[in-house]
Amino acid sequence: MVRRILWWVGSGIALLAIVATLSWFGRHEITRMSEGLPAFTHSAGAESLERVAMPDGVELATTIHRPEGEGPWPTVLIRNPYQGFDLFVRDWCRRLVRYGYACVYQDVRGQGESDGEWRPLVNEPKDGSATLHWLADQDFQDGNLAMIGPSYLAAVQWAAAADLPPEVKTLVPAIYSANNYDVLYQDGMFRHETFTAWAAMMRGAGMDTDGAGAAYQKAIRHRPHLDADEAILGERLPWYREWISNPSPSAPVWQRPDNQRLRSTPEKLEIPILMIGGWYDVFIGPQLADWQRLASRERSRFIIGPWTHVGAGSDAFPTLDEEGNLFQWPAILDWLGHHLRGEALDEPLGVLSFGMREGRWRNRALWPPPTQAVRFHFGEADVAHHCSGGTLRLGAPSERAVGRYVYDPDDPVPTRGGAGMLAFVLPGFEGAPPGTQWQKGLCERADILTFTSEVLDEEIRIAGPIEVALTIASDAADTAFTARVIEVLKDDRALNVRDGITSLAYRNGAETPQPYTPGTEETIHLKLWPIEWRFRPGSRIRVDISSSDFPKFHAHTNQAGPWAEQATAKLAEQRIHTGDNRPGWVEFPVTTDP
Repeated sequence: MVRRILWWVGSGIALLAIVATLSWFGRHEITRMSEGLPAFTHSAGAESLERVAMPDGVELATTIHRPEGEGPWPTVLIRNPYQGFDLFVRDWCRRLVRYGYACVYQDVRGQGESDGEWRPLVNEPKDGSATLHWLADQDFQDGNLAMIGPSYLAAVQWAAAADLPPEVKTLVPAIYSANNYDVLYQDGMFRHETFTAWAAMMRGAGMDTDGAGAAYQKAIRHRPHLDADEAILGERLPWYREWISNPSPSAPVWQRPDNQRLRSTPEKLEIPILMIGGWYDVFIGPQLADWQRLASRERSRFIIGPWTHVGAGSDAFPTLDEEGNLFQWPAILDWLGHHLRGEALDEPLGVLSFGMREGRWRNRALWPPPTQAVRFHFGEADVAHHCSGGTLRLGAPSERAVGRYVYDPDDPVPTRGGAGMLAFVLPGFEGAPPGTQWQKGLCERADILTFTSEVLDEEIRIAGPIEVALTIASDAADTAFTARVIEVLKDDRALNVRDGITSLAYRNGAETPQPYTPGTEETIHLKLWPIEWRFRPGSRIRVDISSSDFPKFHAHTNQAGPWAEQATAKLAEQRIHTGDNRPGWVEFPVTTDP
């Protein structure tokens, strides 16, 4: 009896082992079928490791994946800093070889098995270009090269793009931008929820998420923030200090040749590219600006879906047609087949974008489409508290009113939804929820003013950037103001559409810090990132005005001077003036295109 039980147990274990082994080796086929991709055309061949020397002698670990059979092959390069995701990223190479591409996977300098010091973005222009020129000399490639990858794996593409060998026929940079300043700051306000979280995770060689989330939560509240790296994260991070010490776009660091060359890359890039972005991604605003500046735009393609930085949809309502999620493998295979093999391109050029609250994809040669500016004016600011009172009107109100609230940096308005966030995906970081989120309870705070329209008789469909103008005053020498555009549904539930923020020091896109005399009226303009959105009939439009959106952005201390050096904070009394011909409105880019 005991032998029989042992036999059955042993047989069960053996069967599980066989199933697990078959699943492992068959995972590519399983994934291919689940994603609806075309049948594989090749078997995987040999994999080999080389250590490629950079011009300064530092060697980078580089794995070459080949299809089975005789080459040479069209070849794709992937450069990766994320040791914790390396198996996942390497599987992209193992997928590509099954479609007849050689694929080269490389750990960037100071990460994985590569030598050298980890300094984010600093070495990528030279290392990326050197790797591509090395690759162009290899006999396994057929003279048709590409780079692909999202986030930092896209940053390395933009970094190398200023010095490409002629063998590089295309790039596929997803969810990243070539403008480092606009990635890190919005009008002087630093993006904690992305880049302080990233610093906590990437403080050294390899990804460090063990205890990093708790450290992140402490770091974003630490003053002065300039020493949060040593005091909270446990080591000095010169590159992070450089980021947080330079809120001015005219600072010498952003004028360095490497940053200027990176920023100017789109308008000089002549090869066609496939860009992929998401309305709720960290980089969508600057990425859209890159697209507008792209020299090869007429021969390129941009896919913008309803996604966050990791491709997920939003929690508040289902997105029914996400078309393959952020990892657009059908589009990538179509694009690589055309540019590396000369195959017909199945999908059209231009911008393929998803309309939020509409659930529809549209392909346009140009984006945004033709629009008409429609302004709703703020009114009755003096009663704009506790989710009601303030009005949005198509006509400017004549009655003068002043709305007041006190902003406390130690009790900031919590982030709930929107774009420009990363911590939510990192284990233990307890990041704020991204995307479209229900807004219940926020506008009840005493430090938020609310302005709401009448019920809409017809839909309003927008495509492009939203702009908010405010006439403000504060008793602080410097402070911040925020605007959040919201759709209030028939049942009074509220969804965020877009949000924006500005400091007074860098108001209206200032390149250098601007002085402000406490108590004086000032007109400020907040540029909200572009989006496609349909306000449905029966809904109302709402705009919430406040002074913080934490931890998406740092909580302004209401003091003038470099934000990261300030050790204390103070309260600020804020005023919003409406009526009497004072600027105060939200302007929508309304489209009626089919």
